[in-house]
Amino acid sequence: MQTNSFSAWHEQQTGQLTGQLQRLDKAAGSPSGPKADIKAARESIHENVIVEPNLQVRCFSYEDAGVRVPAHWHHSLEILLIDTGSMEVNMNDTRLQLQESDFVLINSGDIHSTSCSEHARICVLQIPYPFLKSNIPEYDHIRFRTGSCGKEETDRTFRLLLRQLQECGGQNLRPQKQPQPELSPGLSLHFKSLLYELLYLCVLRYQLPEADRGGRFSDTERARLIAVTDYVNAHYTEPVTLQEAAAVVALNPEYFCRFFKKSMGITFLEFVNQVRFSHVCRDILHTDQSIMEILARHGFTNYKLFRRMFHETYGCTPSAKRKEVSGR
Repeated sequence: MQTNSFSAWHEQQTGQLTGQLQRLDKAAGSPSGPKADIKAARESIHENVIVEPNLQVRCFSYEDAGVRVPAHWHHSLEILLIDTGSMEVNMNDTRLQLQESDFVLINSGDIHSTSCSEHARICVLQIPYPFLKSNIPEYDHIRFRTGSCGKEETDRTFRLLLRQLQECGGQNLRPQKQPQPELSPGLSLHFKSLLYELLYLCVLRYQLPEADRGGRFSDTERARLIAVTDYVNAHYTEPVTLQEAAAVVALNPEYFCRFFKKSMGITFLEFVNQVRFSHVCRDILHTDQSIMEILARHGFTNYKLFRRMFHETYGCTPSAKRKEVSGR
């Protein structure tokens, strides 16, 4: 962050978001209406990290069928390694095209979205903020490079550590709600040794110089974007209007419209549709429920728009893609 530490900044912005949502409740005439569920807004799509009791981190790999994950953020440090395929990562004002063996570090609080090629396999390491803070006391005041440190030997070691953590910590732990298997004491020690070596490399070789830590967004702008993306991800199944989103961050609707488009590169309505589209696609590809039922559950009422977005993404109809993925 440019002025405050991450923890102090987040506490301040959480309080502001709470007040903004409460004001929105009052304006709507409902002190506790469904669109002002503060708890839901806080727990939206922060990529809720399931913490393994002994290791305090989450390490897994997964295969992606090409579903786009809309803009979101989380407290954890997240590191992605492309095993196979490719991935596009949009982070703050940067677009990264990652190929096989590339990796990216996503700092705490960074707003980002991802889009994988079909059948991409991704290794994910998520390190919770409390673990980072307890082991790196100055963590609030540092940021890491998003990718290569410029030294191939160091990058090669970094990749190797990620793969060893993946092998040691267990693979294919999706869906997220399934309990994670605990490691044996010996394996747990090995995992921790690899993890600390990786963090050592992060601090030693991937830490950004202080002069390069500033981002495109000010603290206020970042807080606004986080509040709005939280709100949409908490309420995307309901009608969400631009006026409501503007009220969440106490902005004039016209100004908010320009601010959001300039910051995110898409309109607010396009973002809402992307969020709904992502959830719909995952259910279509991984469940047997009817497509119309899935659309209704996720608030996607414009079927013609959905068909167009789906064809632009996958080059076929939802039914055809479902058959391809299921092998039927």
